[in-house]
Amino acid sequence: MSSRAPLLSVVIPAFNRVEPLKYTLRSAARAAAILEGPVEVLLVDDGSNPSIETQMDGFDAGIGLTHLRQTNKGSIEGRLAGLRAATGDCILFLDSDDLVHPDKFRMQLSAMDQAKADISYADMAVATLGANYEVATFNAADLMADVNDPAGFFIGVQPAPHNPIYSRPYLIGALENPIVPATRQMDPSGDVWLFYNLAIQPAKIVKVRAPLSAPGPHQEDRFSRHWERLGVAALLVMERFMAECPKTDATLAARKQVGAAAFRTWRGLPRDFNDQFERRMLAIFQQAPRVPAIEFGTPKLARLARLLGPLNAGRLMRLLRSRPYSETRTLSDDEYGQLFSDFKGS
Repeated sequence: MSSRAPLLSVVIPAFNRVEPLKYTLRSAARAAAILEGPVEVLLVDDGSNPSIETQMDGFDAGIGLTHLRQTNKGSIEGRLAGLRAATGDCILFLDSDDLVHPDKFRMQLSAMDQAKADISYADMAVATLGANYEVATFNAADLMADVNDPAGFFIGVQPAPHNPIYSRPYLIGALENPIVPATRQMDPSGDVWLFYNLAIQPAKIVKVRAPLSAPGPHQEDRFSRHWERLGVAALLVMERFMAECPKTDATLAARKQVGAAAFRTWRGLPRDFNDQFERRMLAIFQQAPRVPAIEFGTPKLARLARLLGPLNAGRLMRLLRSRPYSETRTLSDDEYGQLFSDFKGS
């Protein structure tokens, strides 16, 4: 066994979804096999019953696993627990249904080493699953913008959570005293929580031009199937960020990006959605520093914003283009009522 410190720590919070997780682990094992140095995989069991270690008994992941277990606290706390236990030079966060290209570790770590960067990222892929928990194909999907400033990257681009690889010292320093403390209500948008806390931290960022990450094409239920839950959690992160972020020149770019993101979210909401949610999202935009009209969305909207002002332009576009909530809803009446009952008191 090598005594060399891992080049990479892969942190995977997981709760019960064992079948998709097996594909995730096999894809990570394949990427680790061609890396000239050790990789550790930290599997953080967020209170599964029975434990994931028990459920996976007899499964060969193809790579050594370190099992960590916590009472059910959510993915944010799971990631932080994995980060505290990690010993690798770099960190990659994966969800239990994410997939990585065989070249991801090698290419992104090499790019970071050559550029002396704190963060690397790559283009996105779509994957198809094969037999024996292997990934059959990775094909190019979305080209990611070339961005080298943290505010533009984490808030403007907002990459998929399985895309960036981070230097561990950078990540630990950035999250030692997060500007947005984590709450359980924020957990459905744990990626937003992480990205907003990183957005004001200086970092050198490098891009690899290759499709190296993909969401798993699984059918199991997940937060991302319920945009309402994601939206409420993200709004809570945004509100806390705007309340706690120092109003300095160093944070100006991030505060502008938050305002633009709030405007785009508000403008894209369906009709007949929750009034309080709309008001609070719009309030974030109104308290943020102003940005060029092109940041509000499409070129057509930008032209209208210059003529009518952003709010009137946004209201007009919503009137003309937004669909009723009944066509986009993913929650039952009871689920919707519970979500916004909790939201009202937050």
